[in-house]
Amino acid sequence: MFQRLVWTLHALLSYYRHHGLQTLFLITGLVTGVGLWAAVQVINSHARASYEDANRLLGAQASHWIRAIDDNGIAPETYVQLRRDGFRQVYPVIDKRLITSSQQQVKLIATDLLALPLDADGAFNSTSNWSQLMLPPFQAWYPQALADSIDLESGEQLELLSGARLPPAVIQAQPQQGQRIFMDIGAVMTVLDEHHFSYLAVGDLAQDEKSALLQALPKRLRLVANEQSLDLAELTESLHTQLSAMSLLSFAVGLFIVFNAVRFALNARATTIATLQELGVGLPLLATAIVIETLLLSIIGAAAGLTMGYFIGQQLLPSVAISLQNLYGAVLDHHLLLEPLIILKAWGMTLTGLVIALAWPLWQRTRTVSISQRGSAGDWTNDGKARRMLLYAAMGLLIVAVWLYPRMTTIVEGFALLALLLFAAAWLLPILLAIALDAARSLTPKHAWLMQWALDDGRSQLPVLRTALMALLLALTANLGVDTLVGSFRTALQSWLDQRIAADIYINSDSIKIDSVLKSPLLVTHHQRNGVNLRWQDRPALVYGLDTDAPDTRQLPLAKKATDVGDWYQGDRRMILANEQVHHLAGIDLGDTITLSGESGETDFRVAGFFHDYGNSYYQFYLPYETVEELWPSARSRGLALWLTTTGMGDIDVIRDTIEQTLVDAGAEPGEWFYRDDILDLSFDIFDRTFAITASMNMLTLTVAGIALLASLLAIHQQRLPQYAHWRSMGVRWTEWLTVVLIPLALCVLLTWALSIPLGTLLAWILVHDLNVLAFGWTMPLVWSFLPGLQLALLTAAVVAITFTITLLRVRYHMPDALKQLGVDR
Repeated sequence: MFQRLVWTLHALLSYYRHHGLQTLFLITGLVTGVGLWAAVQVINSHARASYEDANRLLGAQASHWIRAIDDNGIAPETYVQLRRDGFRQVYPVIDKRLITSSQQQVKLIATDLLALPLDADGAFNSTSNWSQLMLPPFQAWYPQALADSIDLESGEQLELLSGARLPPAVIQAQPQQGQRIFMDIGAVMTVLDEHHFSYLAVGDLAQDEKSALLQALPKRLRLVANEQSLDLAELTESLHTQLSAMSLLSFAVGLFIVFNAVRFALNARATTIATLQELGVGLPLLATAIVIETLLLSIIGAAAGLTMGYFIGQQLLPSVAISLQNLYGAVLDHHLLLEPLIILKAWGMTLTGLVIALAWPLWQRTRTVSISQRGSAGDWTNDGKARRMLLYAAMGLLIVAVWLYPRMTTIVEGFALLALLLFAAAWLLPILLAIALDAARSLTPKHAWLMQWALDDGRSQLPVLRTALMALLLALTANLGVDTLVGSFRTALQSWLDQRIAADIYINSDSIKIDSVLKSPLLVTHHQRNGVNLRWQDRPALVYGLDTDAPDTRQLPLAKKATDVGDWYQGDRRMILANEQVHHLAGIDLGDTITLSGESGETDFRVAGFFHDYGNSYYQFYLPYETVEELWPSARSRGLALWLTTTGMGDIDVIRDTIEQTLVDAGAEPGEWFYRDDILDLSFDIFDRTFAITASMNMLTLTVAGIALLASLLAIHQQRLPQYAHWRSMGVRWTEWLTVVLIPLALCVLLTWALSIPLGTLLAWILVHDLNVLAFGWTMPLVWSFLPGLQLALLTAAVVAITFTITLLRVRYHMPDALKQLGVDR
């Protein structure tokens, strides 16, 4: 029995040895589909592990923070006194953003390594030579991805906008450093002339130690539980769900390659299966051999896919890390690990895909194969039935999608809706292409025999080409939909920033003498803000106090407003403005009452309006400046905006030199003020870096679809070589062959692209108006442009040209052998 199983399995697997190209594409489909899915899963798993480790700083556990109530930092004398009082768990941290001389934003983290309460394994390995961080000329450690992004080499000194230079760069990173520069805290205070710590971190505390620490803290300091891991896990959930959805789409496109390869394999193996049955191999034995074959292929595909996924993940990780850091302040480590659960999931998905695409169709063939089917490799007579089944399935998906849309309340349900629509459109594509080819055939004049031949030939090849075209439709639609989403977001962000960043210059300095600045003859008007950080509904929240008469407050873009919103502008302390995130994510409506905790107790406010607040992951509230000052006396200054005059003051350079000298005389340091244009450029630089991963995922998905098309064309033309040999023997020229083969392919691809335009627009509409709101809590208009569609058309044409050129070269190379075989057969 065992020997018969071995020989049966050997006979089935011999196909892969004799048809290397089909085997290559079968494995390619598995590897590419699993690879991108695995890359995203590895990144998501790595990110979630980093969130769980977010309460640690460079290897040290931080259970609490000590922060100043006014957020103005903590004096070193206070830290020294706490250490002298016996609180050895306390260590200082400087965490700040820096602007380079080339207007790039970077983050810096610094601490006292001698005070850091490291775990038993320590955060710094013996090869780090960390003592050089504390000794002049000091060192600054950069992760490789950050150094590459700012074009910095080892040993170079990064120049800041203020003119200061950081210590010589060392390209290395430590746990929990993320995409940040790491320095010793003493070096930072020396090089950047810092006089305060950002906050103090506190290690594990027993209850009695916590009580003693609370008593020892000065009144202006507060002890805050470190809840970063919980906050980050909640804030980033939507982003990780979107990445997973895009990776699953790539897996589906890869599965189309597998399915297409299997369709050709089934017909090629019909003779083998018939022969085995004639020799007495029963269905149970065939079933066992098919199961073993499927398991072997799944192991190979999963292993290769995971290897590829790990490599892709390493390439995508810097973009994801920068996105998470810019959006949420999350810190991702630079080392990826393959967890056992991901390996099992990858194998399970590969096995499931093979069962659907290979094992089940192969089993069906064993039950229907007969001697009369020997040699029927080109029999696609069931194509009409298959198209009808796809039509019925597509209609069923559309019905479910229509039912689900008004009931959609979570982002997971939103992506389920998109999947239903995408696969419904893909399954409708074959019948639409068949109708289009039939219509073109009926409209072609009878004397245009070559065109009629081409259309008829294309119609006959549609059954074997449709799977690749469905994969192409999915990839084009996803690309167009996501590109439209990103374009709409960029347009909305630009319009919003033009209104919000309206002043000529912005100052953020704790030491500036504001009164002396306000006396400048250059000044037209100004806006001074204050604010506090707090928690609301168990999430981080910001409360800002605005000057209600300032120009940017008066033109504040409101998404929704109550009829009496004007009372807020008159300084009504009972009313509040909230960002859209409060409305869509927290479920607060106009007129609802919200309660905020002030320094003297809780205060109720009525919501008078919701303002647009793109890119903010926190809840944010606006109150009149005086109200914040009254309820939070320790609220710190949140910057000063200045509108300048140009009348009679000469050119812009003279104005800038004059106002900069005024700011320096008032106590501001270089690098503590920013011009409007610089802020806008920096904002869009962050935007582009944040969405770099989206472009990468789109390109990878389209690449997988291109491989599917290449696989189909090569398989079709390899199978039709004997037919092409007949054509050539009857005098068909290569130009005529090109016409017959290329025109229907070009027509089908063109129709597929044309269908992707409305389908991609529908996808973008749902992404913008539904999923974007569910995920991030802000609204924006859909901005449609034909340019992304045109770019995709050119890219698709290039893909078709490359794949067709490859297939043409193979046909011409193998044509002499086909002609020789034709002579032998005769």
